[in-house]
Amino acid sequence: MTALEWLLRLPQQRCRLSELRDLLDVPAVAARFGMDLDALPRLTQWMAGAGIRWGLNGDQREDLGLGACGDQNTGWFGLRRMLLGYAAGAGPLAGAAQADKAAYFGGIEPYAEVGGLEAELAGGLARLLDQLVHWLAVANRPATPTEWARSCRALLVDMMKAQDDSDRQTLSALDEALTRWQEACAEAGFESAVPLLVASEAWLGALDEPTLNQRFRAGGVTFCTLMPMRAIPFEVVCLLGMNDGDYPRRSPRSDFDLMGLPGQTRPGDRARRDDDRQLMLEALLSARRVLYLSWTGRNVRDNSEQPPSVLVSQLRDYLAAGWKGDVLAQRTTEHPLQPFSRRYFEPATGLFTHAREWRAAHVTEELVGTAVTVPGMAPFEPDPRVPLTVAQLAAFLRHPVKIFFRQRLNVVFDEADEDGDDEESFGLAGLDEYTLISELLDEVVAELPDGRADGETGSDVDALVAAQLQRIRRAGRLPLGGLGERSERQLADELVPMLHAWQNAQAEAPEPYNRQRLHFQSDGVAMEDWLDHLRQASTGESGPTWLELAPGRLCVDARKGMVRMDRMVLPWVRSLVAAVSRVEVHGVLVGRDATLRMAPMATESAAATLTLLIDTWRQGLSEPLPLALRTALAQVDGKKAAETYEGGYQRQGECEDSCLARLYPDFAALNEDGRFEELAARVYGPLVEWVNAHVTATAHADQITADESAAP
Repeated sequence: MTALEWLLRLPQQRCRLSELRDLLDVPAVAARFGMDLDALPRLTQWMAGAGIRWGLNGDQREDLGLGACGDQNTGWFGLRRMLLGYAAGAGPLAGAAQADKAAYFGGIEPYAEVGGLEAELAGGLARLLDQLVHWLAVANRPATPTEWARSCRALLVDMMKAQDDSDRQTLSALDEALTRWQEACAEAGFESAVPLLVASEAWLGALDEPTLNQRFRAGGVTFCTLMPMRAIPFEVVCLLGMNDGDYPRRSPRSDFDLMGLPGQTRPGDRARRDDDRQLMLEALLSARRVLYLSWTGRNVRDNSEQPPSVLVSQLRDYLAAGWKGDVLAQRTTEHPLQPFSRRYFEPATGLFTHAREWRAAHVTEELVGTAVTVPGMAPFEPDPRVPLTVAQLAAFLRHPVKIFFRQRLNVVFDEADEDGDDEESFGLAGLDEYTLISELLDEVVAELPDGRADGETGSDVDALVAAQLQRIRRAGRLPLGGLGERSERQLADELVPMLHAWQNAQAEAPEPYNRQRLHFQSDGVAMEDWLDHLRQASTGESGPTWLELAPGRLCVDARKGMVRMDRMVLPWVRSLVAAVSRVEVHGVLVGRDATLRMAPMATESAAATLTLLIDTWRQGLSEPLPLALRTALAQVDGKKAAETYEGGYQRQGECEDSCLARLYPDFAALNEDGRFEELAARVYGPLVEWVNAHVTATAHADQITADESAAP
């Protein structure tokens, strides 16, 4: 859909964030509002960060019958946040008093990322939204053809500024189409008011009509569209893009087109598909020496075969039925899908490509009749000057194949989401929920006192959580209406017990403890790191304890103490390195559902396990290992590993990971060489044993009950 078509259908559009971005990607539109195309990615980032998802304002949502959604996450909602953030910054408000002082900002949460010379982008966005709101008001009122012509010309002036000759020709053609439509209405004496849908159909239809003054034969090679009565003989006729579904062209019926209703067709009525069949026949008859037809015969994603247009298929069937021999194979050339295909550089194929930069990668010994051997990747040798850290080893154990792609091949399959969300969510889940809880924890913990000194701290937690949730709600990061209130209550129900458990853990070890150096050497690989966030009890008898707050859930069933093994990789590696460094330390990990306590490990067993993990790390960076964390844990635990990897009904499998899907699309491929079971038991078996022997879980609900029982 072009920018003009989108504008003409504005009353029916939801005005999503992606649609606004696509509108600004048009150079003529960006120039009209004084925006540089190179700066549009930054504006898109601001729009997404300010909470713009869909809708111009609350009134436009009301016109769509969605007035109950209010003004949250509309264009004007995000624009006000951007302008307030530019004018006042993030503001001095923080803590529990922020909810009371929010009235100073009119209930608007500032978006403080807008600043500097780039802030003029927000001004351009304000002018764009103002013009769209104005045009929406015009578009919703029926008008006469003369009034529509005046309004449409004003739309072109207000929204577009020609940047080159092509833009000027397009705007001139649009103006001429409006003139022809006005003349046709004047000749017919039609002056009734019509809606925009009828006016836009007539305008764009007049633009598509062929005229005699269009250039046809302009040089040695003529590029044109298929038009009736243009069967002028040519030596060579090439028809490009004859894909299935693209030709014959589809003609969607307009709602006001009564001639398209069943039973209303009469002889002589125009049929686009029949016209295209006639045009195909005329093009075939006009070719004197060569008729060239091309289509996309392979899918660009999975290389599956795609059929050509039904008219091309009928022509091929006619040739096969009318002549003996394999006439189709002799007249059909299948080109490789990619320009760097080896087939382009093999003399026997007879294919040719202008992508000469790929020749050096293929044209070597094969031109003289010998096979080309591709050298394998050299084994990974760690740099002795760069020590291995706890976080790096844990990241490898969580995603062995992904780390291989990133570190050895410098390949990242995950695409960054630059467009932002333009669909309304009905709840928080997955990564969005995790990110939001992590942010809330950082904000609340920064305001909490260190430890639990008195009984009033609990009320402080409740007030701080409520204030931060109100800030998140004003920022438009919760669902709309009642769903947002429900999500807010759910977040509070999870955060408050979690923070109480965090304060209890701090109260058990209120004294800070110096950080400890971690060191281990194994076969030329040195591990160097520091153990931070250490505390100890006032008596100092139990030794140091490291405390950590995790935004995720740590248990499959917190009441039964069933710990999620995949969440324990980093604490496990940290405990291993601490044990081999002879740092006897306890661990406390507070999650959303439970508090986990980890006892110290024996030095000898920890050293053997850590040596094995480092060897696996080195091997996994030399070649991609058939190893996936959750699937391997299911294999060790005796569960259905294949179902964990491939997924099931309404459950995503681990093979959905881009890196794993690239090498091991299913469980059979993962287990093909027989190494998976041995690797799973060798690498993740010690993790399961450590969790069962050294980790205890206490559900937050049980902790709250115990506190209430102990209260006087």
